[in-house]
Amino acid sequence: MTAEDPLTARTEPHGSAYVSSADLMSSFDAFYRDARNRLLLQTFALTGDLAVARSAVREAFVVSWHHWRKTGRLADPESAVRPDAWRKALRRSSTRPWHRKKDLDEETRRILDALGALPVVQRKALLLTQLAAVTMEEMAQEIGLPAEAAERELQQGAAQFATALTIPTSAIPLALNALSDAIRSVTWPRVTIIRRAGAARRRAHTVIGGAAAVVALVAGGAVATDNTGVRPTLDREEPPAVAGPAPAEPAIAALPDTTLVPVDAVQQAVTGRGWTLATTSDNSSGNGLVLPCQPSRYADPQGTAAWVRTFRDGAKPDAPRGVVQVAEASSSQRRAARTYRHTRRWFATCPSPDENETDVPRVQLVSTADLPGVGDESTLFVLRSRTDATTHVVGVARTGLFTTVTALSTTTPPARANRIGVGRLLATAVGRLCTLPDAGGCAEPDPKPIPRAPYPAGTTPWMLSEIDLPPITPDPGPWVGTPAAPLAQDRIDVGAIGCDTVHLYGSFRDRKIQANEFRTFVFSGAKLPPQVGLTQTVGTLPGPAAAAFVTRFREQMTACPDLDATAGTEVQELVATDQGKQAMTAWRLSTALPGDRTVEYDVAVLRHGTAVSVLTYVAAPKARIADQDFVAVAQRALERLARSAPYDPS
Repeated sequence: MTAEDPLTARTEPHGSAYVSSADLMSSFDAFYRDARNRLLLQTFALTGDLAVARSAVREAFVVSWHHWRKTGRLADPESAVRPDAWRKALRRSSTRPWHRKKDLDEETRRILDALGALPVVQRKALLLTQLAAVTMEEMAQEIGLPAEAAERELQQGAAQFATALTIPTSAIPLALNALSDAIRSVTWPRVTIIRRAGAARRRAHTVIGGAAAVVALVAGGAVATDNTGVRPTLDREEPPAVAGPAPAEPAIAALPDTTLVPVDAVQQAVTGRGWTLATTSDNSSGNGLVLPCQPSRYADPQGTAAWVRTFRDGAKPDAPRGVVQVAEASSSQRRAARTYRHTRRWFATCPSPDENETDVPRVQLVSTADLPGVGDESTLFVLRSRTDATTHVVGVARTGLFTTVTALSTTTPPARANRIGVGRLLATAVGRLCTLPDAGGCAEPDPKPIPRAPYPAGTTPWMLSEIDLPPITPDPGPWVGTPAAPLAQDRIDVGAIGCDTVHLYGSFRDRKIQANEFRTFVFSGAKLPPQVGLTQTVGTLPGPAAAAFVTRFREQMTACPDLDATAGTEVQELVATDQGKQAMTAWRLSTALPGDRTVEYDVAVLRHGTAVSVLTYVAAPKARIADQDFVAVAQRALERLARSAPYDPS
């Protein structure tokens, strides 16, 4: 046993087996040498203060050695040390914001100034993904935001940082790594000093904890005596250390069926002819697919428990209205958060049962909403079937280790679907689960859905996906979209076909249109004219040029009926909105052709910041999109367009 570390004389658990303290020290020493400069660079970039960053990283390593038997088992120990270092550094740097060394070169100062101008959340998101190279999911978890909100913060931070430095976003990692020059002169204490400080910290915590326990026992009158009647004191000789078994793993989360929603809660939340409890099972029989868009039996195949409870409205087994609750328990917070995201993705993208995203969903995503105050995370979806008149209102929530879904199927049109009732039912489900030991947040009894942009879908989340497209009556078959492709040549279907309009091809106002792509959606297997289908084109321009493009397109559409009076084109404006950086206009057109033929089509032009999009749908007598449905598609395209990368001025 050495004076610096009392652990060297015995073994301790490491992973799933016992290892010697020498091996523990060896693994920590290697980690310290390997990670310290990376963590210093990341913390320096976060605070702009090298002295504070070095001190915070050093103390984070001390704490890490204190907990190394746990931290060392992690697949990525840096994920535990970095947040601790960042908390310490931000707390200290707040008294001297962005206090820097005086000998920094001009380029380093420019990079630090650009970082310092970002809000802390955006700065963290940028550094985690571009400097620490963590995944998007890990970044969202580390900054404590839902994945969607974290992605928005990252996009905004990256755009502002790149603009400040006048560099393309692709050059951000290179710029951040240039800060390495400023930390090359930093010296580090020997690892033995770090371990000695960590061992002293452990001893201090042990003494404080033991003293607190004795005080609690004395205060409660539970002081014992030895066989001579003498009370033991803290001055007695310490018992010899004995190597024991590894600490027990957390107990498996219990999920009793008594925590499921009762029938009276359904009756109170959702009106009907008479709700009755139909079935309660662990979902181990049949194909296990009990929800719309559910591709697999369980969202967490390695979960510790699962239940499905169904309710029927009326006496008939095949009644069109029904309610389903699904509840799953995961083994850890990380797995539970992943289970929630996986479940949410079912309804945001509607994957096929074999998780093949190239297969076509047969439902339309009508709307997405947040449910503040319901569990740790929650979302509400409204879906519409394309094959029948069924509307699905689905709520998803997580509380601690438990993920639950409440879903209502009804023949009510989507515009009148009972979002409030399903939100209340989900709140009831979370309220019953949150009484369990492994649960998290509970729920407000009457949550109000707050509309939000849809979650990403498909490989080009800034463009429409099949799940965004409405049903057509009579049903001509599923919508099928071509992969997004660069617009290599001008096309007739990327503008208003019967009018002379600008296209998202080439350049506009002497500025090259960037990132211009197109997708075409058609009906698979339908006996329709080959020109029937929806084409979307996207591209980016500088902000003023993007606004001018939309203005010019609108002017040309207004002039279209008078451009060629012999063609007999009629133009009906369906909607026109301008809100800050967003703009949208949609039209319905009808053009008379020779031979008493008429072609009908819908057109929309959209802008979100520097991104512009044009939609063109060519109809047929048996394949028309209702006006309100086309406006909804245009609105969805505008929401998706917000994910487009900003125009690159370089």
